[in-house]
Amino acid sequence: MTTPSSPSSIPSAPAPRPGTGSRLWRWTKRLLLVAAVGVVLVVLGCVGAYFHFSKDLPSVEALRTYQLSQVTKVRCADGSVCAEYFMPQGRRTVVRMEDLPPHVRNAFLAAEDADFYKHEGLDFFGIVRAGVKNLIPGSRKSGASTLTQQVVKNMLLTPERSLNRKIREWILTPRVEQALTKDEILSLYINQVYYGQGRSGIEEAALYYFGKHAADLSLGEAAVLAGTVQSPNRINPEKNIVKAKQRQRYVLGQMAGQGFAPKAEVDKELEKPIVLAPRPPAEPGAYYAEEIRRTLVARYGEEAVLTGGLRVDIAMDPKLQALADDSVRKGLEAVDRRQGYRGPVGTMEPARFERLKPLIARQIEEAGRRQKEGSSVADLASLAVNEEPPKKDEGAPVETPVAEQEEDATLSPDEKLAHEVVLAPLKDDLRVTGYVTQVDDAGKKARVDLVSRTAEIPFASVTWARLKGKGAPTKMSDVMKVGDLVRVRIQHVMPAPALLDATLDQVPLVQGGLVVIDPKDRHVVALVGGYDFERSPYNRATQARRQPGSSFKPFIYGAALGSGRFTPISTVNDAPEAIRDPYTGKTWKPQNFDRSFEGPMTMRTALTKSKNTVSVRLIEAITPATAIDFARRAGIRSPLPENLTLALGTGEVSILEAANAYATLQANGRYAEPLMLLKVTDTSGKVVEEHQPAFEETLPPAVAYLTTSLMRSVVEEGTARAVTTLNRPAAGKTGTANESRDTWFSGYTADWVASAWVGFDDHSPLGSSETGGRAPLPVWLEFMRAAHQGLPARDFDMPPGVVQVRIDPATGLLAGNSVPGRLEAFLEGTQPTAEAPPPGHVSESDFFLQEGSRGL
Repeated sequence: MTTPSSPSSIPSAPAPRPGTGSRLWRWTKRLLLVAAVGVVLVVLGCVGAYFHFSKDLPSVEALRTYQLSQVTKVRCADGSVCAEYFMPQGRRTVVRMEDLPPHVRNAFLAAEDADFYKHEGLDFFGIVRAGVKNLIPGSRKSGASTLTQQVVKNMLLTPERSLNRKIREWILTPRVEQALTKDEILSLYINQVYYGQGRSGIEEAALYYFGKHAADLSLGEAAVLAGTVQSPNRINPEKNIVKAKQRQRYVLGQMAGQGFAPKAEVDKELEKPIVLAPRPPAEPGAYYAEEIRRTLVARYGEEAVLTGGLRVDIAMDPKLQALADDSVRKGLEAVDRRQGYRGPVGTMEPARFERLKPLIARQIEEAGRRQKEGSSVADLASLAVNEEPPKKDEGAPVETPVAEQEEDATLSPDEKLAHEVVLAPLKDDLRVTGYVTQVDDAGKKARVDLVSRTAEIPFASVTWARLKGKGAPTKMSDVMKVGDLVRVRIQHVMPAPALLDATLDQVPLVQGGLVVIDPKDRHVVALVGGYDFERSPYNRATQARRQPGSSFKPFIYGAALGSGRFTPISTVNDAPEAIRDPYTGKTWKPQNFDRSFEGPMTMRTALTKSKNTVSVRLIEAITPATAIDFARRAGIRSPLPENLTLALGTGEVSILEAANAYATLQANGRYAEPLMLLKVTDTSGKVVEEHQPAFEETLPPAVAYLTTSLMRSVVEEGTARAVTTLNRPAAGKTGTANESRDTWFSGYTADWVASAWVGFDDHSPLGSSETGGRAPLPVWLEFMRAAHQGLPARDFDMPPGVVQVRIDPATGLLAGNSVPGRLEAFLEGTQPTAEAPPPGHVSESDFFLQEGSRGL
């Protein structure tokens, strides 16, 4: 019998399967939940990142009052700008946005950020586009930086490429947009960005490349500068005019496409070549300018000098300074040639040079050419392993963008080496290093490759090139060989393909200096502190102290005259004598330069012949303290030895103080500090300091005049007779320290006072043939000849207290009508009163003196 089943035991029917819509909704809810969580996490992450990266961010409020560093400009005596001081980032002069024409501003917008005035600081579409591009393997990294972002990167952050820096940049950019107006941001950008060739800011770039102010730039010129900032060291028009033109075309196209410039005007500029202004003249007086910079930094600090935009007036006369620079260079080169040839600056295998040559040639072909300049040649000094690289010109990079650094990393060793080669516009007297490709002993010549041109050196021009330990060369191969890197001087430029006429050259090891002072106001019109400032910035005119030798003797003689015990015709004995110096306790025997002695002679003759024994006798008579006091009142400030050796110039002095002390003698005893820095004005026009000469009479005028009179005999009859070629009254004194370690000539005319020194920095002897009359005197004379061109000859002013009488040189008595005499100057009251006897007359009182003198 079957029993009925209970309801609970009946199996349930299967549940109906959910429909497609139900499942879709379920997954949608899940995705929405995940998305919501994701959004929350992203938001929380962004908020966290925002607060994390916001820590220690610079304040954008500082940009409201941000003062861009500005170049300090130095004006010379003629009003021209002859020096500038600036930060390593380059020269900068700020211009106002309202002073720039629209096409200048629009050129930068077209080149860098066409939507600048539309966005709020960030270009989100560009950020995404750049992100995708950067993910592509092998693609060049790019960014989507707006102008505002670039201002943030350049002025508030660093240029490094990292996500950390980029996030901080994204945070700061909107803040800058809120803090500043668009025009203020654009002004910061245009005035801050680097344009290559050591120029920052559009004003300095416009002046350098086009010789005009930024406000006067044409449409095409503005496009060139706007395009340059992308890679300032690669596509500036001087470095590579081909790339500069390509970039200019892009900017002009953008300007036309964005409506920033009429297409008709753009089309005209597209066809025009880029025309660079004539090269700015080289700034004269690098040592002078550096001395001014050091003075300013000591007073105001480095930041104020390099960034404060000061206006400084100095006493330098640029024309006279250029003459002084040239005189020192020629004089030191002459001494250096007498020292011999030190050999090539380096060597290179011909195969290596042939690999490098086309790389360098391409740089020359692509380089921009200035108006009034010919083609460039290569200065190959950087290829020499042991040679200092040639001094960098204006093109030396002071900023290297990250993109350029990445490009440099891809260059081969040869390409990197070729990029180091400096290009030099071809001109007469150009000095560069070239590669010897041919030595022809039979033809008595050699050829030197300068990449774009070839120079020929005749053997006749290298006969001076005596190598150390060898005799004079007899053939060209004694001097150079194929593969040598040698320094040459281009004597005359001929049109290509003619060979360049050149001669062998070398940078002197010997150094020197020259200081020129205008005695009427003590302005230092010229100052040279060495052969080449770029190679050796040590200023030998102001920082070095060297023994003046016999050029110190005028102060000994002046002190003797001022003592009242001596006159120009006082007789002093030039004779050997062992002297015990009471000030040192040592016994010594003063020697004359020529090792000879001539017996009794007048003070005038003794100074004319530079007799050391007489100077020692004079300082014995007046004491070293008296001589030091006289020198101090003339202007010598360096420590001086208070002993008898001072008579031979053993105290060490600077060229500047020596020149100024001589200026006191020239000015008849009127002393004033030498003036280099005249006025300093800040950016607001306020005069910070100003200087005028403050003269005081520190030496008796008549004594100073008599000292000048004695030095005139040195010029007219003594060791400085070459000065007579000036054909005007002049006075001076040569000086040669022990073993010719220091050689001097200091002297003056009625117009200029100058001191010149030549020697080695390490105090090595110059050689026995080098004296004050042979090494520094030609430097002094070369300058003076040129400086006196067009000036009338003038005599020195005779002050009260001096009398001139006609004397008999043989007796020192007054010359009567029967005795031919010469004029001699005396301090009033010291002149002779007795008249010389007629010729042939012998009195009983001097009979034995006459007899004794016959055997002298």
